[in-house]
Amino acid sequence: MPRRDLDEDLVVVFANHFILNEAKTLAAGRKIYDDMVVCEIRTPGSKDKTVQPAFMQSHWGVDPHTGYPAPITYAERFKHQYRQFKEHQTQTKSGTPLTETPFLSAARCAELRALNVYTVEQLAHMDGQELKNLGPGGRDLKNKAEEYIATTLITAPTKALAIELEKLKARNQLLEEDNELLKTRVLSGEGEFEDMSNDSLKEYIRVNTGAGPVGQPSRRTLIRMAMDCRPEKAA
Repeated sequence: MPRRDLDEDLVVVFANHFILNEAKTLAAGRKIYDDMVVCEIRTPGSKDKTVQPAFMQSHWGVDPHTGYPAPITYAERFKHQYRQFKEHQTQTKSGTPLTETPFLSAARCAELRALNVYTVEQLAHMDGQELKNLGPGGRDLKNKAEEYIATTLITAPTKALAIELEKLKARNQLLEEDNELLKTRVLSGEGEFEDMSNDSLKEYIRVNTGAGPVGQPSRRTLIRMAMDCRPEKAA
């Protein structure tokens, strides 16, 4: 019986997901998202779902032209489903989703999406007939979008500085904790045994006590036993 391709049983769907662009977000002072094509994989009979970037390596295969090993992406692995996705794919977008703004209601966001307006940047750049198509209040929405972008650009350096300060505080906290841990180990004498192997610890204990450890004690126990039998401590 020919070997069955297990991929045939998988339920695979390609889709556009909004992915937070941290660099652009930090520079703009507001959340900026990029569209990323992802591959959603579901296994029949299971509620679990895995989501991977479509162009990330799935596994290694063989290049049909060279015969050498070559990385296979999820788009190449499930090329039939990816081709179907591409045939219906709309233009991707990058920017701040309308839902991130404080001046648009959920209903208004839905109305704008129906007119193919998905980001604050698109709204701010609208003009002419497209702007008229927004109906009453369209110009006001455009002005608010422009003001929102301008405000976030002004406050972006402050927000970026606050983020960096938070990162610095977190690093300092880790350094303080590491220093306290190191100080505790030095005061307790544990540090002098850190580089010794378990066999060396057992030999050290045997030499200083006349008898080696019984059984298979853990490394922490061996270090404690070694600390307890140090010559200077015994004296």
